[in-house]
Order: sequence, then structure tokens, then C-alpha cells
Amino acid sequence: MWIFCKRLGFYNREVERIKTPMILGCNHPNSFLDAMIIGALMDQRVHFITRSDVFKKAWIRAILRSVNMIPIYRIRDGKHNMSKNDATFEETRKILMKGEDVLIFVEGFCSASHILQMPLKKGAPRMLMQAWDDGLDVKLVPVWIRYSSLSAFPKEVDIHYGKPFGKEIVNMNEEAGIKMLAINKETETQLKFLSEVQNSKPKAINKTLLFIPAMLGFISHVLYYILLQKIAFKLKGTIHYDSILFCLLGFLYPFYLLLIGVLLNYFVGFWWAMAAFILLPVFAKAYTLWK
Repeated sequence: MWIFCKRLGFYNREVERIKTPMILGCNHPNSFLDAMIIGALMDQRVHFITRSDVFKKAWIRAILRSVNMIPIYRIRDGKHNMSKNDATFEETRKILMKGEDVLIFVEGFCSASHILQMPLKKGAPRMLMQAWDDGLDVKLVPVWIRYSSLSAFPKEVDIHYGKPFGKEIVNMNEEAGIKMLAINKETETQLKFLSEVQNSKPKAINKTLLFIPAMLGFISHVLYYILLQKIAFKLKGTIHYDSILFCLLGFLYPFYLLLIGVLLNYFVGFWWAMAAFILLPVFAKAYTLWK
């Protein structure tokens, strides 16, 4: 993420350090990259509510479950599957009771847009009210994530956290439907505010000073990047392109560094290999900042 993103901007970042269990109600512009970025930044362990159709193959399901993803079933997945959501909500209930966080995309689908998609779905209010029934002091935190581009590299990313809220915004004597509306209304109001927040940009770095390390970063990574981009390119134009590219670049990068290190160790010596391990990521970051 440090290399992939030219800049990470934050609003109300102290939310990341809250230790009590929270439900993170997030917008969803850029497929599963949204979840990876927010999950990586939070101090608490985060579990992710994920559309069920991506769990169909057993080997994919095993991978997704291993990284804290929980399937949610929608009407489009078939009415006969809707009852399976009871198990999903029971699982989130146990997660919150353990003191860990749950992230849910409140729009209900990936929109490939930075415009809030209305109406908000009922999943987050249901989880929040269920936690209250269990006697837990769980808060809902609206989260807005915005990208300078949904496909270009490098990119600037802004992560804006709202104000955690709980029972204080509802009348606990009202019926469930009215409480759900009140929760979604507060989430909507905060997300619209967060979508308009503009972060101050850091002082620009002199590109002349970056030129040499940036070119070294380009030369040492261009084949690696182009090869993986071609694989991800098959999905270009879909909502998954950016996320697939990020995953390929990130998960395979240690193996790329290892390969370069082995070759340098064989041809020119151990200390050249060690220098490559340290300097190649720095050169890559220099190119990100220079471009």
C-alpha cells in the first residue's frame, strides 16, 4: 500500500485506535480494495461482510474465510438462500461479543462511483440493534473512502471516519423499523458530509531530486508491473481490475525481491543482494512520488 498509493489522506483518524467493538459502515467504490485498505489501517481485527456469489468455489471460499470474509446473501442470489443470512448475523454477533470489528458496505453493492448510492441497506442497522439486544455497547462508524482514480497507478486515497454513534440517536421504545430508519439516516448524513471533506495535501517534493531514484525504480520494476498488469487487464473495465492488480503486485512482491536477491547473490555477491532487498522498495516509492 505504501508503494501503490502516492498519498494517503485521513479525517478523524483517531477512530482507528478505538478498542471497543464497532460496526464500520462504509461506501463501496472500488471492489475488495476498499476492505483491504480499511482493514489494514484499523488497530482492531476487522471482519468483512462480502457478497455470497464469490464464495461458490471451495478453494476460493477457503481463502476468503481465512482473511475474515463472511458471506451475505441478497435477493439476486435467490430467495431460497436468504435464510442463510441468519447464520451470517449470528457469526457477526459472536465477533462483536469478542470485541472485534465488522465492516459492512452500507450501499449493498460496489458502485464504481464516489456518489453515495441510496437507499442504504438494512444490514448495518440490524447488526447494531442485535448487538444492543446482547447488551453490548457497540457503535456504528460511517467511513468514506475516495480514490483519485479507480484504475490508474499511482493513486491518492482519502479515508474519512465519521463520529461513532449508538443508542443516543434512537428511541429504544420505538419499533424496529423506525429504529433502522433512524440509524440509516444518521449514517447517510455523516457519509454525505465525509464525502465532501478535502484533506490538505503535503508539500510537493522536488521532482528533480527524485529523478534518479525514480528512474531506478522504473527500470527495476517495469517488467514486473507490466506482466501483472496484463493479467489484471483482462478485468479492466470491471469493478475488480484495480483490486486484482493491487493483490497481484502486493502478494507476489516478496517473491520478486527474493528472485532478484538470488540472482544478484549468484552473479555479484551477497551484499549486492541485501542492498537490493532494502533499496528496491525505496526506488519503487520514489517512482510513485515522481510520476
